Amino acid sequence: MISYEEFEDIVVQILNRDISSNNDQRSAILSPSNKSLFIVAGPGSGKTTVMVLKILKYLFVDDIEPNSILATTYTRKAAEELYSRVLGWGDEIKNHLIDTIDDDFSKLLQIDRIDFNQIKIGTTDSIAEELLRDYKKPGENQAIVIEEFVANSAMIKIIIQDETYLNKRLVEYLKELTGLEKLNEPSKISEILLKIKNRIYHDQVDFEELYQDAEPESGEQIALDCIRKYEEVLSNRNTIDFAMLEAQFLNKLKNKDLKSFLDDIKIVLIDEYQDTNLLQEDIYFTIAHSALKNDGSITVVGDDDQSLYRFRGATVDLFTNYPKRVKERLDIDVEEINLRTNYRSTENIIEHCNQFAELDREYQNARVENKPKIIAPDFDKDKMPILGLFRNNPEMLAKDLSILINKLVNKGECELKVLQVLNED
Repeated sequence: MISYEEFEDIVVQILNRDISSNNDQRSAILSPSNKSLFIVAGPGSGKTTVMVLKILKYLFVDDIEPNSILATTYTRKAAEELYSRVLGWGDEIKNHLIDTIDDDFSKLLQIDRIDFNQIKIGTTDSIAEELLRDYKKPGENQAIVIEEFVANSAMIKIIIQDETYLNKRLVEYLKELTGLEKLNEPSKISEILLKIKNRIYHDQVDFEELYQDAEPESGEQIALDCIRKYEEVLSNRNTIDFAMLEAQFLNKLKNKDLKSFLDDIKIVLIDEYQDTNLLQEDIYFTIAHSALKNDGSITVVGDDDQSLYRFRGATVDLFTNYPKRVKERLDIDVEEINLRTNYRSTENIIEHCNQFAELDREYQNARVENKPKIIAPDFDKDKMPILGLFRNNPEMLAKDLSILINKLVNKGECELKVLQVLNED
């Protein structure tokens, strides 16, 4: 449609994003649509910008159809931001091209028909729910996905009905498992049971085999009985929780029930990959298998130092060992790109973080091999002052900060008074 040089010029001139000055970002965005990447993105390194521009490059430069692109991230807020930026920047590029191209009607038509809404952007759960709904078979009832508090209520009811929460073997088993000294609240017991259930799903453990291996009438088997009853209750209500949703989604993918979707997919982009669990990895690799067959690619983005969701089954090894795992599963070699420049913090803060990360030698074993340090951008220090604003309460701080921002933005200047505080001992 347009050349990469034209695309980069529009990004720099119209979107005011100087990607040409950052070779790491440029390499990640410039890579061909059939080249799979492993992007290690340090904090504040512009990974969302890279993902958005990479998607737009696929559309405007590589002529990839919007419905062939799948982009996931971990939280709804991050997904909304990604989607919003794709729409906003995409429209700016689209409008600029329509305004400047006047001698090629076919190209104008091609640009005008790009529908950003056809790109599949969301969390793994939201995309799974959407695709299961869109590709359900005639007469098939789609299960309703329940939130965590509803799931917890269902489990509480199960363990209260026959007073299972008072069972000493169950309580002792859960106390030993969690390290808790006291455990007598049904809500806490329910929470632990659901965590066990989720871990079974996330780690793709064979439930029946696990049940058979448990000692009869032991605390472990009683816990598994509760989980089985929970699944039965949800099934009778035609409901599922999020872990069950992902398991159902994977099953549909592998059984080719979503064949139309897999036939179209070419681009798989996954953000926050350090928070991925084994079940989600299987989902991504299954979809990527089809993308690669369609001459597409899979790109994962993440940072092992920012793994936050291990309590949800996330396994940072899936990220640090990603090149090896994707080679074994999909038989491809991925190019590693490190986004090192942190645009969010000052040089002193960045240096402190680098030193902190290197304090524990054992910690290095849980990081990407030969991971480079994050670096500060090459800015003039005199143009990057640090401002401290202190007030007695949040209301006063918010008011004075808004006044300051108004003067800086709308008036272009602001008088800054330096208060020197003397230490009087």
